Amino acid sequence: MHPSTISKWFVKFVKECGLPEISFHGLRHTNATLLISQNIDVAVVAARLGHAQISTTFNFYVHPVISHNKVAGNVLENLLIPGKNTENPN
Repeated sequence: MHPSTISKWFVKFVKECGLPEISFHGLRHTNATLLISQNIDVAVVAARLGHAQISTTFNFYVHPVISHNKVAGNVLENLLIPGKNTENPN
C-alpha cells in the first residue's frame, strides 16, 4: 500500500461525513494539543506519540493556551493575595 493511500482516503471520508477538514496527520497534532490543553502530563502525551524525548513534544505540540494563562494568573494572585479570588479561581 502506498503511504498516501490512507491520507487520501481520510480526507475524502471526513468530507463525506461533513466534518471540519483535517488531514490524517492533523489528527496527531489535534490529539496532542487537546490532551495538553486538558492538563494531561506532557510525559504521557510524549509516550502516546512515541517521542523518545519529552522536549520533542514540548517543541512541536505545547502552545500557550489562553485559558491556562488565565488560570496561572489566578493561581499567582491567590498565592500573593490569599482570599482575594476565592469566588472564581479559574
